[in-house]
Amino acid sequence: MSQYELSGVSLQQIATAAGISQATASRALRGSSAVAPKTRRAVDIALRTLGVKVPAAPDVKRIAVVTAAPIGPDIEPFTTLIEELTKRIFAVGHVAVQAVTDPGLPPTYELLSAVGVDGVIVVGGGPASSEAQKLAGTELPMLRISHARHTGFAQIIMDSSVGIETAVRHLVQLGHTRIGLAVPEDSAKNSRVSAFRTTMADLLFITGTRDQAPVVVSDPGVLAGAQAAQQLLDTSCTAVISASPDLTVGFLQAAQRLRLRVPDDLSFLAVGDVPDADVFSPPISQVTFDWEQLASTGVREIERLMAGPVDPLPAYWVEPELVLRSSDAPLARR
Repeated sequence: MSQYELSGVSLQQIATAAGISQATASRALRGSSAVAPKTRRAVDIALRTLGVKVPAAPDVKRIAVVTAAPIGPDIEPFTTLIEELTKRIFAVGHVAVQAVTDPGLPPTYELLSAVGVDGVIVVGGGPASSEAQKLAGTELPMLRISHARHTGFAQIIMDSSVGIETAVRHLVQLGHTRIGLAVPEDSAKNSRVSAFRTTMADLLFITGTRDQAPVVVSDPGVLAGAQAAQQLLDTSCTAVISASPDLTVGFLQAAQRLRLRVPDDLSFLAVGDVPDADVFSPPISQVTFDWEQLASTGVREIERLMAGPVDPLPAYWVEPELVLRSSDAPLARR
């Protein structure tokens, strides 16, 4: 215990604050290799909470996770990924610094430079893309994670086009031929719409026109999502695909106002993250990503970038998986 100044702090207090046994706390304080990094970090946090000065380990890095601030009532579309990245950064023994970029706030790259970070993970597009360009000039190791490809960056691309195709195939297999798509106005919009219309044409032998494969592009916010949903419902769709959490919540609100039951009157499928999708009524079927695995890959890659120059810059395409719950049903049940 000589590396810590523990005067006035008992082992019981440390163990209680860390949520572990006294024996485990004792091993962590002695620096035993049998103690997991997560447990060691819990002890360090407990010590700081109790006012004990904890020496910083030389291999501990400060990794910033940068995202764009939600616009108005917009729902953060990467909530689960951000949580998993933060947990993973702490789990491997580093410190996570969350930063939100917004036109009304000081530039994120200036704040990060002032705070001092060793690497940056930029999540999403929009305002986050502008900050990524500015951060590139600081020579900080940086990884981008988003739905679109960004030239000149190490990146993980979440292929939402494959997600749209998977959603269409699933609904067609259920017997739906009148399917609508609601997408947000962002950098992945065109690829999503193209994937939707191409898949509809291939599977249903239609031309994939706006009339036969209706698409609504929505501004940010649940209210805009509800308006987009209303437009799709006016086209007599039997199934709808949503490509953002705003649109998902807006769709459910619009369906409720029209007294449409999901999935008895209308099938619904979300593509991407919908926080707490399993507790909605009904639970939302999704084409989504393995967020834990994605975060693990992201942290591994930023560690590699922080260790030294990497050439060529890594670029991973990640495809989503179908998670069925209760918001979709065969057309024959109508």
